[in-house]
Formats: sequence, C-alpha cells, structure tokens
Amino acid sequence: MDPADVPTARSARAEAAAWIVRLHGPHRSPELEAAFRAWLAAHPENGKQFERVTETWDAGASLPSEGMPRVPEWREPRRLRRWTPAAALLPLLVCGLAAWGAWFLWAEPTYTTGVGEQRVVRLDDGTRVSLNSGTRMRIDYDDRQRRVMLEGGEAYFDVAHDPVRPFTVTAGDREVRAIGTVFVIRYDDTQTAVTLLEGKIAIFLPATPGNEAEQSHRPAAQKSPDELILTPGERVTIHPGRAPEVDVPRMEAVVAWRQGEVVLDGTVMADAVAELNRYDKTQLVIDDPRIAALKISGIYQAGNSEEFARAMAKLYDFDILEQPGQIHLQNRARH
Repeated sequence: MDPADVPTARSARAEAAAWIVRLHGPHRSPELEAAFRAWLAAHPENGKQFERVTETWDAGASLPSEGMPRVPEWREPRRLRRWTPAAALLPLLVCGLAAWGAWFLWAEPTYTTGVGEQRVVRLDDGTRVSLNSGTRMRIDYDDRQRRVMLEGGEAYFDVAHDPVRPFTVTAGDREVRAIGTVFVIRYDDTQTAVTLLEGKIAIFLPATPGNEAEQSHRPAAQKSPDELILTPGERVTIHPGRAPEVDVPRMEAVVAWRQGEVVLDGTVMADAVAELNRYDKTQLVIDDPRIAALKISGIYQAGNSEEFARAMAKLYDFDILEQPGQIHLQNRARH
C-alpha cells in the first residue's frame, strides 16, 4: 500500500461513521455489504475505528448489542409500499446517524478521573497516559501534530516516538514538547510541576515582563526567558509570577501514586494533608496550627484518610473527630 493511502485514525473514523449511515439506510444491498467488507479488509485501522464508532453508537443510541442484522436476501422493492410508522421514522434515523457521525468525528476525546480514581489510556499513536485522581485531559490529534490539553490534575506520559508529529502537552499557559519520552505533569491553580524520567523535553513558558526581569536568575538549563530544557531526573516547578524552580526529586516519590501510595519525606502536616485529600472524598481538616507544622515521613496508602489520621494521632498524641465527610485533627484536651 502506498504510504499516502494509509488512513489516519481521524479519516478512518470519518469513513466508519459514513458506513454506519449507509448500512442503516434504505439502500443496503449485497453489493453495499461487499464494498463494506472490502473497506474493512483494506487496513486494520478501518476495522479498529468501525468498532470504536459502533460501540459508541450502541452506548448512546441503545442499538442491539449483537450489531446490525445481515440482509440474507435482496429483493427488488415493490412499487406500492405499505406505510408504517417505522418507515416514516427511517429518514430521521439516517439523519440522526449522519449528524452523530459528524459530531463523533470532530469532537475531541476527553478523559477524566474522579476523586480516588486512576485510569490508563492508550492513545491512537501508541502513547500511554496514566491519569491520577481528579484529572481531566483532552486529546487533539491530526496528521501534523499530537496535542494534549491537561485541564487539571496529574498525568504520567509514556510518549510513542514519532519524529514527524511533535507531542505537546498544554497545561494552562505552559507547553511541554517531546518526541518520545517519559514524564509526569501535575497542574492546578497554584502551580505546574513537570518531572522528566526519560528522554528530553522543552517547557515553553509565557513571555511576560516578569520572566524577562528574572532572566539573570534563571536556571542554567533555561535557554531563554520562555524556554526551559530538562534532562532525566529533573523537575521544574512553576508558580505564577515567580521564576521557575528546578530540582532533582526522589523519583519513587513522584510516581508513587501509580502504586496507590503517597511518599512523605520531612513533609509538614499541612502539605501532607493536602496531598492525601486528593485521593479521598473524606477530607482531613487540621484544627490547630501546631499540628499543621509537624513534620512527617513515611509511605502511606492513598485514599485511606481514616487510617492515616489514626496513625498520626497515635504518633503525635492528638485527638481526631470524625464527622460526615471530614476527619478533624485536634490537639488533645487536657483536664
């Protein structure tokens, strides 16, 4: 097959949506089915995208799970056809399928996780993305680029090598660009943290007067006020209005969430509680600033706030008060 004839995921998805419309239409015939089978056999991507489109339609439109019935025999339609409600609705069904197919083609796939939930997503190019608790990500792939919008949360990217199409992750007003590499991005309203595990990435920062003013204080790896290059093992943390901070964290702590763990290393209790609250709908609340300032270390199970609270109360001799949806950490009353 000529490389120019190899279908992209998007073009195959468009053709799959069109085939569903034809096969559900009034002109289905053995010839149409033969053409459909030839299209399926032309490239594995066609079958993959047809299955994907069919599964989505089944879920949204409640079609029979066994798929579309085959036409055992084609007969010439009679000139006079009896009117039935189903026949009257058929044009509406075809129009609905066509509109849905267009929406499916152009809609950007979105992946989300709830509190305490994690999932692994395999993208069309073979890239694998692990989503941490409370994460939202949109995908926009085409023939020239691979773009991911991380709208919040944390994700581990294992990027498939493709020198022709750069892989870019946008988190707020920052961009991370790679070809084939492994890295983690954590993004929220207060900061963006990017940690490189393998390969090489460039982080593009917004060109602002603040960046230019801090140019003389930027890390050596920062080529310009708006570009920063990381090497494996490095992490850059970016806060609004401040110069980027580059350090070398413990890798096991950065990726511990993938094993359902939280690693604390001399972490103040206030930060430890904020981290653990990401994974549990039952929220820890510190009622005393003296508890908030305590420093703790260890490996703890993500999503088990009650166990963490009891362990801390026993270790530091304070009380806990459990309420619906909350566990309060309080200094022990002395009588």
